[in-house]
Amino acid sequence: MTPKLLPRILLKCLLLFAASVAVAAPPSTQPSPRALQFPWMSVSSWYEQHAADVALAEQGQARVVFLGDSITQGWDSELWQQHFAPLGAVNFAIGGDLTQNMLWRLQHGDVEKLNPDLLVVLAGVNNYLRDRTSPENTFLGVQALVIQALDVYPNAHLILHGIFPFGAEPNTAERQWVNATNTLLQELGNLERVDYYDIGDYFLEADGSLSPSVMPDFLHPGSKGYKIWLEHLLPRVQSSLKALPASN
Repeated sequence: MTPKLLPRILLKCLLLFAASVAVAAPPSTQPSPRALQFPWMSVSSWYEQHAADVALAEQGQARVVFLGDSITQGWDSELWQQHFAPLGAVNFAIGGDLTQNMLWRLQHGDVEKLNPDLLVVLAGVNNYLRDRTSPENTFLGVQALVIQALDVYPNAHLILHGIFPFGAEPNTAERQWVNATNTLLQELGNLERVDYYDIGDYFLEADGSLSPSVMPDFLHPGSKGYKIWLEHLLPRVQSSLKALPASN
């Protein structure tokens, strides 16, 4: 059996195994709601955003589901409406989310009646920014999220992004963390129904630095950054949808 033919029953077994060792598992794999207050988002606001996502999920009409944090939530509205909305896409990203927050949301209503054909996932950077989580434990959190998403959306194909580079300069601890984590994440591309896609180099200058014209705060894409992301993601989304029978 080739890696791409990993059966769904094995995904079930992995979920059951993860549940059986939850006490020893790192926090990145343990579903939990938002607990910290931030100046830019209260806990109550987080629950309100989650409730809005649940309301969308209850409509059961999305063909493409985006899962992520503020980088995904911040898609330029004009680009989104022009290119992704016509494909039947919904954005279930919430700023500041760790992998464990996304896992919790999948288990508490971000599914409902949805039967999407495609998932687009970008996760993990906040685990480092918030908790300095190691590449290995961040990988385990993203892996748990991918397995959970494949399980609750059984007819969906999944595009998993490598974590985007952040920080102005190359060869920093932050960049080393991104590279080490993405080296692990690329192995998830061997799962059935998963394509791993790392576009990080397209955001960088020739010397490996990040320009503020691409990411003004050296973390979140600006208008130019989202155009770069769109240029490389949209063809993948379109080709994936063409290759899949519509389930909605």
